[in-house]
Amino acid sequence: MTVSAIEFSRLGPPKLVLYAMRCTACRTLHPWWEKYTCEKCKGRELVEENLAGTGELVNYTVVYYPPRDFLGQEPYVVGHIELDEGVKMPAPVVGLSPDEVEVGTRVKSTLRRMKLGHEGDVYYSQKFVVDPSPRRRKPARRPGNPARDAT
Repeated sequence: MTVSAIEFSRLGPPKLVLYAMRCTACRTLHPWWEKYTCEKCKGRELVEENLAGTGELVNYTVVYYPPRDFLGQEPYVVGHIELDEGVKMPAPVVGLSPDEVEVGTRVKSTLRRMKLGHEGDVYYSQKFVVDPSPRRRKPARRPGNPARDAT
């Protein structure tokens, strides 16, 4: 989600969080722009769910010839981020030169200036930076009933 400086001041920083849409029927998590229909079960009730904003870079591209709104920022990296909650989102990755970017890098979201509009408006959105903290590990499964564990 990208907002202008005017919207930013009206909404305030607490409203500008990274979120996804969760289907109330099958509990599938979708990117924020999938607001109306669940791709999995075709359910029509999706609700916003805040995300931690940490994940892993699963692929990326380096942009050398940007669209008009992003002139002067090149070269920059746009990657697909698989968030820890399981949803994938495209987003800019900043704070690294294109030579330093690697698939598998842990990243976290941060609110940054995205672009300057045609009339000088400043727009803000989520970008990702390298996450220096170690990845949270899922708890190890304890041995139990093999029949229950197979499901």
